Amino acid sequence: MTESQITIHDIAESLDNVGLQYMATIGLDSKPKVRPVQYMVVRDGKLWFCTNSQKAMYAEMQASPFVELCGSRLEEDEIATNWIRFSAEVVFPDETDEDTHALVKEVKTAIMEKSAIVHELYKNDPNNPIFKVFYLKNIQGSFCNLGHVKGLEDKADSAKPVDFSL
Repeated sequence: MTESQITIHDIAESLDNVGLQYMATIGLDSKPKVRPVQYMVVRDGKLWFCTNSQKAMYAEMQASPFVELCGSRLEEDEIATNWIRFSAEVVFPDETDEDTHALVKEVKTAIMEKSAIVHELYKNDPNNPIFKVFYLKNIQGSFCNLGHVKGLEDKADSAKPVDFSL
């Protein structure tokens, strides 16, 4: 796969395969904060995530909408372990906008169908006022694997790193 071939669906598939990812935000104290997150759905050509408006993460992204995300699942053969890393800008859609409202409700409903914990947290109510969704734009990053870690001899059978920008 080359950079020009990477699509939003490739990124989504990679994130789904990894399962749990880690997102870094800039804390309200100006120090980095990293927490586990889970990519949820692709809608309208965008990667969507969710959070709770009462969490520090929400306040941090409101104050500084730039994040980095990294995800990997360690393989038995460590050197074959793939990982994804990218930076992006967070966008919270205006839920009061009539045109956006239907899309946001569709996204929230799809997230609740995908995630048992989100379903439980918000009582299967996409209108729960603290349930917030966001998407990422200006995504720039790379797919890589541990076979290409600096300091190791490159492994011929390991995929070369692939950068992407969406």
